[in-house]
Amino acid sequence: MSNDVKPVHQLRDALEARRLEEIERLAAICLSSGGLPLEALNPLAHLQMALAAVREEISAHEVKVGGGSNDR
Repeated sequence: MSNDVKPVHQLRDALEARRLEEIERLAAICLSSGGLPLEALNPLAHLQMALAAVREEISAHEVKVGGGSNDR
């Protein structure tokens, strides 16, 4: 198998990085203001839903083709 990273894996990695950035942003808000308004969680929720969908598609495709032992 090629060592090339598939676009869907690049998308997963980008979403994971963006999710961590969002968590750090929310932590900074929480520390500075002592709490979070509920609507502040919306961007994180959207990122989490997108990441879950991408992970599910990767998993489903790996089952179909019998691969995935070397992927995260």
